[in-house]
Amino acid sequence: MVRRVALAALTLLLAGCVYYPTIMDAGGTRIRTENGRAVPDGEGARVYFDVNSTGKYGDVIVGVVAPVAKQAQVVNGNAPVPRLEIPGATTVKFAPDGPHVQLADLQRPLTKGETFIVTLQFEKSGGIGVVTVVE
Repeated sequence: MVRRVALAALTLLLAGCVYYPTIMDAGGTRIRTENGRAVPDGEGARVYFDVNSTGKYGDVIVGVVAPVAKQAQVVNGNAPVPRLEIPGATTVKFAPDGPHVQLADLQRPLTKGETFIVTLQFEKSGGIGVVTVVE
């Protein structure tokens, strides 16, 4: 009887000591944007920036929103990209020779030095803004 009570107490004690780490504890998804700049292009603009993923796990860009344009999309070359993977522990540069954001049907003309925010919609992280300066 004493053995059963001691075994039950030990089992309860050990069950309370189990730790299950969360994704954030294990490295998580950490996304940061920087160096946003917009270059006017006819009736639209091209937006370039850097996405730093410092977490262990990456994320996927599934959409883009910009208040200055009726349409915004990620493109690679001239082709729209519906999903763009951002691997963990990397920096992805959105540049003229690679993926970038194309803005179309601008609400108003952009002026040099103006600042606006382009919001990247991520699958896991949600919306993350890119502070963008017009060149």
